[in-house]
Amino acid sequence: MGEKELKCPQCGKSGIARILWGYPADMQSIEEELERKEIVLGGCLVTDHDPTWECNECNHRWGEREEW
Repeated sequence: MGEKELKCPQCGKSGIARILWGYPADMQSIEEELERKEIVLGGCLVTDHDPTWECNECNHRWGEREEW
């Protein structure tokens, strides 16, 4: 992930994935990260207020999306 170990603000677990917003051009390039639950797909409808993180345990989403 590159950041310090994140914890879910709702359940306190540390299994956190970055949310990928928009339509991925090449699913094969992100397949391994999806399998490891390092990223999750957020959907194709992108707004200015989409969350950045999703808990792999309780599915809580939070943070502000940044372009990456």
